[in-house]
Amino acid sequence: MNFAPVQQVADPVAVAAMQSMDEFGIGPTPDNFAIWYEYHAGVNPELTRTIDVLISNRRGFDGPALEELHTSFFSNTKEQEVLRLTSLNVMAAAQQVLDLLDAEKAIDSQNIGGAAGAQDPSDQSFARLTRVLAHLIAETGDMAKRSDRLALRMRHSAEKIEGLERTLDKARRDATVDGLTGIANRRSFDLDVNELAAQAMNTGDDLCLIILDVDHFKLFNDTWGHQTGDEVLKLVATTIQQNVRGQDRAARYGGEEFAVILPCTPIAGATTVGENIRQAMERQQFVAGESQQMIGGITVSLGVACYDPGEPLLDWIGRADSALYRAKHDGRNRVRAA
Repeated sequence: MNFAPVQQVADPVAVAAMQSMDEFGIGPTPDNFAIWYEYHAGVNPELTRTIDVLISNRRGFDGPALEELHTSFFSNTKEQEVLRLTSLNVMAAAQQVLDLLDAEKAIDSQNIGGAAGAQDPSDQSFARLTRVLAHLIAETGDMAKRSDRLALRMRHSAEKIEGLERTLDKARRDATVDGLTGIANRRSFDLDVNELAAQAMNTGDDLCLIILDVDHFKLFNDTWGHQTGDEVLKLVATTIQQNVRGQDRAARYGGEEFAVILPCTPIAGATTVGENIRQAMERQQFVAGESQQMIGGITVSLGVACYDPGEPLLDWIGRADSALYRAKHDGRNRVRAA
């Protein structure tokens, strides 16, 4: 049988690939077809050299050899949708070749003239090639279906992963955010102190710390109750956030104490920020709980310290804390710098 008319119409690379698979007794699977199509297309020199060496050494192409070729030269990380579409395209191309071969066989039969018992020497080759194509189409169709099922499972897995990520994000936020005031908690402050101090060591930029304490908070709690005290702490946190920059890190340090880390800020600038917070708090007119009774301005005392590169972090925090207690000792409602 003459394959020339088929090669003029169908993809000659596909025809050559399937003929090679038939010649070497290679199973008609989509993966094997991909290997031999690439080989005959000549677009992958390394694959071509590897197969040529195997052929010249008469190594043969058993299952492990073919699996190694596919693993080495074809990606296993393509998106499932791409794999599905590729499978369908391969199946369509193979079906086209099979249809053309059937047409070619019909033409050859007519040319023979219907002689009884006549047998074209190429009939066996045609039959083998037909079986290869039919099997390839069936295997490719099955692979496309498996790819669809895998894609569905992957979508379900992706949804589960997204849910887990949301849960993890919430857990992270819960671990670093103060539940009452909504700003960073002490754990987050400790992480930020270490990170920003290391950056300041590398860059030489100024780094300052403000520690703030609500004046007479225990007396306030005892007089108006803990629920009202909680509202005061929320107001303090909001006021701090309204008076710092985006790069500054505000946190609830513990109890009625708050802290602000100010990157790239000298001591004079940090003192000014502290004074702005103090004045903003003093201007607040707070209404106590359900009684709606007006309470006078809430005052805070603040201590400021600038990081000395290389000093222990606890010493730096201790200096800011000492400045805070000096502000308390000097009459409260004021800012003192270390």
